[in-house]
Amino acid sequence: MLLQHPYVEFFNQTKRICIVGLNLAVKHRLGGRDALIIAIFIANKVSTVYTHDQDLLVLSKISWKKFHLTFRDPLAS
Repeated sequence: MLLQHPYVEFFNQTKRICIVGLNLAVKHRLGGRDALIIAIFIANKVSTVYTHDQDLLVLSKISWKKFHLTFRDPLAS
């Protein structure tokens, strides 16, 4: 059921994405899991991530090359 849900997407993790994640971790002082997830979103052109994670919300936006990923709290006005 979950694999066929219209609002769920699955993205691949590659060696290139891992390297991007490591660079993001160093540049933005992210933990490994957050850095990898953010790298996967950037590689797949996800422009906005809705989260309650205060560490990510403080960042507000991360840029990689010409792409920008924005973090938003879904309950904020």
